[in-house]
Amino acid sequence: MNLFLNAVSSNWVIIVFDNNRQIIDSENISILWQESIKLIDIIDSFLLKNNVKFTDINNIVVVNWPGSFTWIRTIVLVVNTLAFLNKNMLLTPISYFDLYKNYPIIKASSKRDLFVKNDKNSIIEVVNNEDFLSEFSEIKIIEEWEYIWDWVFNSVIDYYSILKNIELTNKKQIEAFYVKKPNIC
Repeated sequence: MNLFLNAVSSNWVIIVFDNNRQIIDSENISILWQESIKLIDIIDSFLLKNNVKFTDINNIVVVNWPGSFTWIRTIVLVVNTLAFLNKNMLLTPISYFDLYKNYPIIKASSKRDLFVKNDKNSIIEVVNNEDFLSEFSEIKIIEEWEYIWDWVFNSVIDYYSILKNIELTNKKQIEAFYVKKPNIC
């Protein structure tokens, strides 16, 4: 069995899939606050619901960037701990931008700025919210809790396709990847 975890999007997705890449179950989780203290419980409940033990997991495919500095560290800590406890478990890190085929992709970075990737081969730009809104004034963006949420032009994440095509890695540990330095005062 394998686990897929996307906890960097504004709505989480957790999927358990078999070694033939068939999805056994998936769940969308609407996040509110204090998810970092609930992540292990969420994973545990999901696996329990599907009669899967942590020791049954061969690989965790985890979206480990970009996102908030603290949240990326939390995700990496959780999956690295799970892999440490289960000696047979491997990890496959992927980028949030690997989830989509259509561009541009805009991902909330903080209350102040956004990550923007214009096409598959472009570098990720960090753009101030105000500069982005003035440059793309024709785009209507929903603001909630003072954040501009993730936004992709005409795109839906096709998790089935991602799972079918992803190359699972044999990493025992992953590192947090940061596009920009943390905003620590």
